[in-house]
Amino acid sequence: MYLNKKVAQYQKASKQYSLLGADPHQVIMILMNAAVDSMAIAKGCIERKDFEGKSNAINKAIQVIGGLQDGLNLDVDNGIGQNLNSLYDYMIRRLTEASLEMSIEKVNEVAQLIIPIRDAWRQIPEADKQKGFQLIDQYNQQKRQQANAS
Repeated sequence: MYLNKKVAQYQKASKQYSLLGADPHQVIMILMNAAVDSMAIAKGCIERKDFEGKSNAINKAIQVIGGLQDGLNLDVDNGIGQNLNSLYDYMIRRLTEASLEMSIEKVNEVAQLIIPIRDAWRQIPEADKQKGFQLIDQYNQQKRQQANAS
């Protein structure tokens, strides 16, 4: 038990450290991977009828998806943010239902929704990532200027 606790503490610290040096693209990848991993754990817990483990894993997946949702820039009027916001809402609802119903099918449904998004995100070319970082910086500068002008 002591060794498992130390391993868990190391894994948590390692994840936190990897987020510190990550750019926005990497942070989203880490979050999406964490959501997929948590759903896989939840499915195993459902199969074993491990109610506490299932609740913990699904709650983590919901929190991660909520974090992805919170990171959306809904000020940009391109429809993508709004579509992702709606999709994340749906995923959270389905995971909540999956938890209540002990439904592997609903967990699978959400995994099948987020995995293609994660895989597409992974395939973004480096030049496009850099352009995105520049747009984020410009947007943040505009927000700071507006706040200072107020």
